[in-house]
Amino acid sequence: MPYGLVTTVERSEMTNSWFTKTRVPAILVAATLLSAACGSGATTAPGSAAAPASSAPASAAASAVAPASSAPASAAASAASAVPGASTSAANPHDQNFKVALVIPGTLGDKGFFDSANAGVMRAAQDFGIQTKVLQASPTDPSQWLQNLQSVSDGSYNLVITGSTQQHDNLTQVAKQHPNQHYIQFDDQVALANVLSIEYKQNDGSYLAGVLAGIVATDKTDFKLSSGGGKIGLVGGMNIPVINDFVDGYKQGAESVGIKPSNILVSYIGNFNDANKAYNLTQAMYDQGADIVFAVAGGAGLGVLKASSQANKYSIGVDSNQNNLYPGHVLASMVKEVGNSLYDQIKAAILGNAPWGTLLHYGLPQKGVGLIIDTQDVPQSVVDKLNAAEQDVASGKVTVQSAFSQ
Repeated sequence: MPYGLVTTVERSEMTNSWFTKTRVPAILVAATLLSAACGSGATTAPGSAAAPASSAPASAAASAVAPASSAPASAAASAASAVPGASTSAANPHDQNFKVALVIPGTLGDKGFFDSANAGVMRAAQDFGIQTKVLQASPTDPSQWLQNLQSVSDGSYNLVITGSTQQHDNLTQVAKQHPNQHYIQFDDQVALANVLSIEYKQNDGSYLAGVLAGIVATDKTDFKLSSGGGKIGLVGGMNIPVINDFVDGYKQGAESVGIKPSNILVSYIGNFNDANKAYNLTQAMYDQGADIVFAVAGGAGLGVLKASSQANKYSIGVDSNQNNLYPGHVLASMVKEVGNSLYDQIKAAILGNAPWGTLLHYGLPQKGVGLIIDTQDVPQSVVDKLNAAEQDVASGKVTVQSAFSQ
């Protein structure tokens, strides 16, 4: 059975909540982590200094993290111990003395990337009994990100988690200064022996987003808000490789269903926090004839989704399930399951078998990416086309271009 990338969901009219509907046999459901974070964990207000980990454990017992690996930092994720998503134990570990700090180069509430990371850490706190702390900071002040990272690297925490290319230089500096401290860097690679790096196959998920966008932009019958003019857009946070990986997949997917390259509009905000600029760039795309715009800009992407509602057009969300933010306008979300990957590797760290010094790739088989469809607005015939496209990618029939291989 092929691994599934498309998940269909429906909204309950009574609760306005979202639930999975298994109506396409070939689909393997990818769980989303935007639901309310469970378990306990302290949160540091933006810009404030780190405080000691909470002394209130979530539950009980188990092991400590293994010493930093002496293996070369360039070790490939193809090593058996570095297979992401692999089960590390039949039963969940529990260690009330294991402490994890999540350092965010921004704030929670983005309804996407950082919220997903936090949800994964909080789920680990509930299931494994660990102590957690979340440190937030101004999204425009990298010096605070560095200060927070330094404050939890004194050996008080078994594991320090941070992420995004924005933290690359900070973590490189701090991890070198603290070689006995273990770190996880998500959505980027820091090639050091005490850092476990995680990257995601966002190009594969974005390929499906492009297929959907291309269909929407040429089908006025099933998508009433579409002009049928065949023009689509993407608003990215910054012109950097990880964002361009989304762009490459999106373009390839759209072109596979007949969209002309000249009809794919791409703009960059210049950061991941200016929702107003994202809104304005999106409105400009709609004014140029685009029928649907893909938001690839973290928290700033909320401006893209709002613009689709205001312009009475369509959009695609990112990182977490954002379909319920503007029902009828946000047709799908290309989720990057940061929370799932962090949960997996926190568990591995507790058990002492996390593959330090390696780079893990979370893709289709590991449920690292996925496209969540709002079945109220996307007909089954289109879901079937997306499912076929997903199988082509999963089987290797279609190789999706990547900004990292150019």
